[in-house]
Amino acid sequence: MDSSFTMVQMSRLNVEIQPYYLCDNRDSESYELRAISDITEDIRRHPDTKCALLPLIKLRTVDVEHDASITDAYHRLERTTKIGIQYDWLARFAKNVEGLLMSLEKSGNSKALSCILKYGGVKRVNEGKIHYYVLDKKVSSQDLITVFGSLFFSPAWDYTKKEEMEEFKQLGFGESLKKTWFCFNPINGKPCGLCNPCKTAIKDGMQWRFEKYALIRYMEANILKLIKSPFEFIK
Repeated sequence: MDSSFTMVQMSRLNVEIQPYYLCDNRDSESYELRAISDITEDIRRHPDTKCALLPLIKLRTVDVEHDASITDAYHRLERTTKIGIQYDWLARFAKNVEGLLMSLEKSGNSKALSCILKYGGVKRVNEGKIHYYVLDKKVSSQDLITVFGSLFFSPAWDYTKKEEMEEFKQLGFGESLKKTWFCFNPINGKPCGLCNPCKTAIKDGMQWRFEKYALIRYMEANILKLIKSPFEFIK
């Protein structure tokens, strides 16, 4: 949802937006692309839109240039923070795309955010009506700089999911909220409630986006985890 939120926010400015999508053969890709298409159309039709929204560029992750130094740094960070594999190929992709803006919201459940705050931090950059964040290299580890140093972080950094939802409504995109997508492993075309993005969405106040069976799966998984925990501790 945070990337859609950034697009909606930026749509009020006289800027040119070039969106990218990296294909990785995920089960969720068709749903993600449909969400992008639907919300893009909502933005284009909105009377307050000022931006020039360019056509989506789709690329394959397997075609992103390899960089052993980035991949090695990613694996060292991943061992302690469990950030997703997408941060490896996003870092390699960002090397060759100047000004690539990534949306990362303020959430205690975000592994990427936790990683950045654990091994460094960010600083705010103001450019007229636009502001964004970049890694503060003075306080960040070399591995963090290698992986996240080429990325710009959108104003979503300032918002929790609940705050984003309120901003969506205030900007006139309440209906677009229903079109956002986050699930990695949809079941029968609906969010599963079990993957990490689904867990984060539920914890951050988006239960309304889930059918009851997804919420049941989420609760059952948590109960099973609690049951297993004492035995894992004994081992």
